[in-house]
Amino acid sequence: MEDHAPAQPRGALRRTLARARRGAAPLPGRADLHVHSVWSDGAQHPHVIVEAASRRTNIIAITDHDEIRGALQARAFAAEHPALGVEVIVGEEISTRNGHLLGLFLEERVPPGLTAERAIELIHAQRGLAVAAHPFHPIRGRARGHRPLGRLIPDLALDAIEIVNNAGVFSRWYDALAAVRNTEWLLPVTAGSDAHDVWYLGSAVTRFEGRTSRDLWRELVGGRTRAEVRWSWTMDKLPRHLHIQFRSLFRFLTVCRRQRLLSPAR
Repeated sequence: MEDHAPAQPRGALRRTLARARRGAAPLPGRADLHVHSVWSDGAQHPHVIVEAASRRTNIIAITDHDEIRGALQARAFAAEHPALGVEVIVGEEISTRNGHLLGLFLEERVPPGLTAERAIELIHAQRGLAVAAHPFHPIRGRARGHRPLGRLIPDLALDAIEIVNNAGVFSRWYDALAAVRNTEWLLPVTAGSDAHDVWYLGSAVTRFEGRTSRDLWRELVGGRTRAEVRWSWTMDKLPRHLHIQFRSLFRFLTVCRRQRLLSPAR
């Protein structure tokens, strides 16, 4: 039999990511677990996000940077409008000294500037779930002198890892690395659009058995979720992507200045 050269690493990364994104048979529940509102660097108000989600997904998590008031508003609006068919999870994208961490199923804000280990403790104290957010993104948000989250994952009490973050054209590359590394860690997986505007809300979803947030919590804890991309960014979308990124960066820096997150970590 004729010998064949081994597959190149880049091709292997593509196939691994494709499997991670597609999963096997589709599961009924869809949850976009990474969404931003005007309470941090997003463009839309919480009620607008909930209304947009009603056409695309069962559940959304509003995960503003170091802030939960937008998520609380969205949850209240969804509860007042059950016909929309959307449940809102209160979440937060927490700026830890080691990088960004998603807290899901929260009732209280977790303050920024803590170590990832301490932030996870505060998440778990309120029966929330801690998720490593885009751990291999080139801009990781860690403080000087602290190890990045991606290197700490085996040593942290994380509940899941975000292996699909559909934030833009280049996200597929760091998503691929997260999916490949998770073959070692075997953490439950999540997906989120990282939407800063509603037009790409729901472009990536966490699939699960069931429909409700209670079902999602159970399936995440049990490691039975799947990460799925519903559509991918292409180069023709690059101008729109860059516009969103620059706008979000300006808003994020404004938030950081307001919360004094740009000062050196002590």
